[in-house]
Amino acid sequence: MRASVLASFFLSVAFTCSPAVCQEPVGGVRTHIVGIDVPTVPNAPFTARVVVTWDRPLVGGGTLSRTYYTQIARDSQGRVRRETRGFVPANSNTEPPLRTFSILDPVSSTRTTCTKATMNCATGPFEPRLNISADGGALSGGGSNAKRESLGQQTMSGLPVIGTRETESDSEAGSRLAITRTDAWYSPDLYMDVSVVRENPQMGEVTLNVTDLVRGEPDASWFTIPSGYRVASTRTP
Repeated sequence: MRASVLASFFLSVAFTCSPAVCQEPVGGVRTHIVGIDVPTVPNAPFTARVVVTWDRPLVGGGTLSRTYYTQIARDSQGRVRRETRGFVPANSNTEPPLRTFSILDPVSSTRTTCTKATMNCATGPFEPRLNISADGGALSGGGSNAKRESLGQQTMSGLPVIGTRETESDSEAGSRLAITRTDAWYSPDLYMDVSVVRENPQMGEVTLNVTDLVRGEPDASWFTIPSGYRVASTRTP
């Protein structure tokens, strides 16, 4: 069964920019890809790395491959820590630059987000969604043109997973259709996807894979604010 947080910010492989903007040279335009959703469920602790690769088609032909990774962790209380990082070339050994990290705490109902550049953190309210549904984290929820099919079962990172493919078409200018295909492999043990591939003729192909998975309680330092960061509360009295 799958967590209903699938409509949340971390839900799917999505792009905050329009296809026209993303086709432009990088030149200061920031493209954001939403990562694999990690629901704040208790009693399923782990640490892992999510490796993201984006093969973006270029105007005039060819592709541009970029990558980054993020560290994620969840403890037995359901607290979740995750990061956002910047892209680096796919063939580079450069460390993807850390931009932000967040700690979601369902016990205190708070979300703390820290920005590396400013060394500032903001703490605000957080309402965990604990309902369970049968849908996967990377799937859109099924629009009128969405079709789903089962990909069967297999094992990934030592976990049994269930595969689902969703194909959705959207009308573009003229008579063309933009077809988006998403393959998601979901782990019932972790209540989250462990592999996602999304293909779109304009955006290209994005893959997200959970690697270096270690099940068990993370070190407490994952859920503390590092020294030097300033924390401000945005709670409303």
